[in-house]
Amino acid sequence: MVKKVEGKFFIGIDLGGREKKTTGVCIITKDKCIRCEDVFGKDILKVINPYLKNTEAIAIDAPLTKGRGKGKFRLYEKFLSTSIFRRAKVNPIPPALMGDFCDFARDIVKKLEKKGFVLDINLIETFPTFIKKTSKEILFPVNCSCRTENQKSALICAQIAFLHSIFKTRYLGYKDGFLFLPEMSFWKEGWKKKFYQVWNNRSLLKYHRLITNIFK
Repeated sequence: MVKKVEGKFFIGIDLGGREKKTTGVCIITKDKCIRCEDVFGKDILKVINPYLKNTEAIAIDAPLTKGRGKGKFRLYEKFLSTSIFRRAKVNPIPPALMGDFCDFARDIVKKLEKKGFVLDINLIETFPTFIKKTSKEILFPVNCSCRTENQKSALICAQIAFLHSIFKTRYLGYKDGFLFLPEMSFWKEGWKKKFYQVWNNRSLLKYHRLITNIFK
């Protein structure tokens, strides 16, 4: 039974295996943590369903769209796989190495779309590994006792969902998929400069279709 809580919910999901208890889920309001736990991937819809009616946004750490590039990379993943991001260990895993997992993630998207959520509007993809490295430790105050790494990543996803609802996220991507990150006011100064330099020095031949509003 879900305890009645006033206000809107923001859901973060660090998606894991379908048949393993490796999916972190965190549900917050703007000022408190409602639920944070590890669940089986196959149970994620059952866990969050009671909250969906009053949910403003959902952010998920998982490939929510299908890429067509080498390694089935989407364009933003290819960009985040350049040397500076690899050295910092914030580059994405090639989707080609996660075939079943990617299919599972897209299946989750389809089920959430049937419940009224719209990809890139109130259902977004984010990347906690990147955010942990590039952003300030706490994006906004929230009293949440997340214990496992999956839960901590899910909390970051939930925070991004909240920031997205108040227009404080920015996107990076192309029509094959968009990644949502906190606006640059939340970034560490060093990473602001690094990202700006990498963006300005990117190959226009390779990345002329890649778009972002991170600098706005």
